[in-house]
Amino acid sequence: MKLFKSILNGVVSLSVLAGSFSAVSVEAKPYHQVSAKEAVQHIFFKDSFGGNKLNVHLIKVDLNNPMVSLDLALAYNNTNRKEKVSKIAQRVGAIAAINGSFFHSRSSIDSAVGILMADGVVLADSGHRRSSIGITEDKKVIIGIPKINNFVVMPELGVSLKLNGINQVRGKNHNTVYTSFFGARTKTKGSGREIMVNRDGRILGYKLNNAPIPNGGFVISMSKANSSVIDKYPLGSQAYIDSIESAPWNRVRTIITGSPQLVKNGKIYNTYSQERLQSSIRYSPTRTAVGITSTNKLLMLTVSGGLTFTKLAQIMKRLGAKDALAFDGGGSTDMYIKGKNVVTNYRPVTNALVVKMNKG
Repeated sequence: MKLFKSILNGVVSLSVLAGSFSAVSVEAKPYHQVSAKEAVQHIFFKDSFGGNKLNVHLIKVDLNNPMVSLDLALAYNNTNRKEKVSKIAQRVGAIAAINGSFFHSRSSIDSAVGILMADGVVLADSGHRRSSIGITEDKKVIIGIPKINNFVVMPELGVSLKLNGINQVRGKNHNTVYTSFFGARTKTKGSGREIMVNRDGRILGYKLNNAPIPNGGFVISMSKANSSVIDKYPLGSQAYIDSIESAPWNRVRTIITGSPQLVKNGKIYNTYSQERLQSSIRYSPTRTAVGITSTNKLLMLTVSGGLTFTKLAQIMKRLGAKDALAFDGGGSTDMYIKGKNVVTNYRPVTNALVVKMNKG
């Protein structure tokens, strides 16, 4: 899969804990019947945990319905900006949406943690390999840790550079690529060298830092490089970005990284410790999660009231999730459906998982 060619063609759509489950049935009448076949439903119910009353909002999406599609949507179609979930959904014509990945806040750069992919194009990659949702072209859902590596390939020179990041803050001794989804310039500082590649996949120039990103092209940014870059990678040389994926991730077209995984093969499978997540997110007043049932129904969930990941996993399992994972939570938790925010956060986010209804 050649990222450069895809961008050139403009392809982007973008330990169980104590607690009781409410007697309110999750089969209650949906608040919103979005289509005659009830392809998308919004359901509200109550639960409790450790003396806290929990409010649970569920969007249930029938992925077997040919009118339904799922997409990753970026804030302002940019990998390092933030926008309210409702604004993202309205801008891309979605009928339902929840907040997506965790993100770093570094001065003017708000970059996603993990991988973001849309239409088979890796839009951002921080290098973190954590639990993610992957969606295939035929709307099958995979939840697990992606097996994907990204490279810059220069076939005429016999060179293949492994990338540490795509559209992220460049780290020490890192090779990072910046595309038009990042913005107008790379915003890099300090020593290093940057190679500008045009929309035709040819090297057109060099800079020390903060290089302009060619329209439809990209910039290769190397923090440890020196002036010999010009001799090693001469003007006019061909360059493109490629991703190597192992099964089953070679079948997915959309990826959003969350963490931790909550349910695996119908059993609670909390990977909080294995994925070495920050202790600050162990307990949160609000959570966002996504899961898939054995009948290919997508579960988009928000819970408010204060709970752990294990309790969140219990709720997802009770709702019939075969596999599930958490997305960013806390102040990022947000849910939108059919023109309304049923859950409202207090901060904008970098991306969202959106549901669209296509015309028949």
